[in-house]
Amino acid sequence: MLVREIMTAAPVTAHKETPVKEALAMLRDHRITAMPVVTSAGRVCGVVAEIDLIRDRVLPDPRAHVLPSGRVDDRHPAYVVDVMSPVTVAVRHNAEVAVAVDIMAERALKSLPVLDEDNMLVGIVSRSDVASALARDDDAIDRELTALLAEFGHPEWLVVVAEGHVVISGPATAKEHALAEQAAATVAGVTRVRVIEAPAPRR
Repeated sequence: MLVREIMTAAPVTAHKETPVKEALAMLRDHRITAMPVVTSAGRVCGVVAEIDLIRDRVLPDPRAHVLPSGRVDDRHPAYVVDVMSPVTVAVRHNAEVAVAVDIMAERALKSLPVLDEDNMLVGIVSRSDVASALARDDDAIDRELTALLAEFGHPEWLVVVAEGHVVISGPATAKEHALAEQAAATVAGVTRVRVIEAPAPRR
């Protein structure tokens, strides 16, 4: 399974000059928690998250204090450039999803910008994208993999899917085993693959 197959294409983006309040509204309206910041040429130059935009912007409520609070400092950052984080990591669109998951886990990230060969932003992949792929219905996985194996010239191979675990029966040679495993690994939602030979026909 490749990143480009589960990523969100044409993601919501901000620019350095985007006002903070406008950026907050964008996150709210699209129900996302972070977005890439891009240049006019479409290259990623940063990432801005909810926490970046809300930090130090909520006024203290005097009702929560016995004594009157001190003077409030109202000098808040006005634009995304003032609060965004420089991009430190991204993932290629043709990378394996497993690589993206490892990066997000190691760095405690919720999403990653996705770049093409020219380092242009083409999408964003998030934990929820991966979760959606893994939660895919077994019947859908079965249909896709069965059709894929038929395209490879093996419509007689039997596919059984349970909880994302796939068993393919029919391949007889090492080459056929490898083909079956590789085909299953390209299908979204497959979490484990086992290949067995078909039982010999009774005489």
